[in-house]
Amino acid sequence: MSLNFREIRTSDREMMNTLMRAGKGYWGYPEEGLDRFMATFGIRDESYYQNAFGFMAEEKGKVIGYYAFKTDEGEPMLDDFFLDTQLIGKGYGRKLWDHCIEQARAKGWESFSFWSDPNSRPFYEHMGAVTIDHRPMVTMPGLMAPIMRYVVDSKW
Repeated sequence: MSLNFREIRTSDREMMNTLMRAGKGYWGYPEEGLDRFMATFGIRDESYYQNAFGFMAEEKGKVIGYYAFKTDEGEPMLDDFFLDTQLIGKGYGRKLWDHCIEQARAKGWESFSFWSDPNSRPFYEHMGAVTIDHRPMVTMPGLMAPIMRYVVDSKW
C-alpha cells in the first residue's frame, strides 16, 4: 500500500461528494436520508474551500479517500473523513487518519473535534478519539450523532 497525498482543490468537489455519499450509504441509510444528508452537508460550491484544508489520498493515480478540516469556527473541526467503501477494513483508513493527525500536529493544534456517524464511532475510538457529547442527526431523524474529540498528542 503506497499512498500519495495531495492537498484538496476546488476541482475535487465532485469526487469529494461522490465519496461522501457512498461513505454514508455504506451504512445502509435510505435514499431519502442520503438525499437530505447531501443537501445539508454536500459541498455545493467553491466557497467551501475558503475556510477548509485537507488532503486527497491516491493509490496508483486513483483517489481512494480524503479528509478536510474547517477552521472558521474557532476550534479546528474535522469536517469530512471519507474512504472508498471497497477499502474499508484493509488498513487504508488508518493510513488516511495518520496523515490527518500529522497535518493537525504540523498546524500546532492541541486537539480537534468532529461529528461522527454512529456507525463510524468504533473506528474513531480505535484511532484514539473520545466521545464528548451527542446531537440529533438532522438528516436521519431518530438517530444520535456522537461528537468526538481527538487530542493530537495522544498516543494510540
